[in-house]
Amino acid sequence: YGAAHPAPRRCEHPDCSKCAQGRTRFCIAHGGGRRCATPGCTKGARDRSHCAGHGGGRRCTTNGCGKLAVDRMRCTAHGGGRRCQAKGCDKSAQANTKRCVRHGGGRLCTVDSCSKVARGRSGLCMSHGGSTIASTIPGT
Repeated sequence: YGAAHPAPRRCEHPDCSKCAQGRTRFCIAHGGGRRCATPGCTKGARDRSHCAGHGGGRRCTTNGCGKLAVDRMRCTAHGGGRRCQAKGCDKSAQANTKRCVRHGGGRLCTVDSCSKVARGRSGLCMSHGGSTIASTIPGT
């Protein structure tokens, strides 16, 4: 960066390295930035007023699909996002890998004999207590 671009502020939540959002001290996962305007919802807003679940953000352009668009104006089910690099596979690549879960992408649950996908940073699948973004937001 430099004088014209100061270093981004970091989230003040312990052990978080994400950038703080807007004028807040936290990243979106830890309560920073705009919140969804739907009563009772505490998720981060994807646009000016709503989270993805309540209509915020860009939508998939495939006829009849209302899911959130990842890139190329398509959701992951209709070809948006990175694709698995395994020959003949058209599923979505997981996390920072180049493969889908079936072909070794993503992270598996750390519980012995469990083959489900780990959620968040916990290393656990949902069945074994893995986290969701909503459970990391203060006050939920």
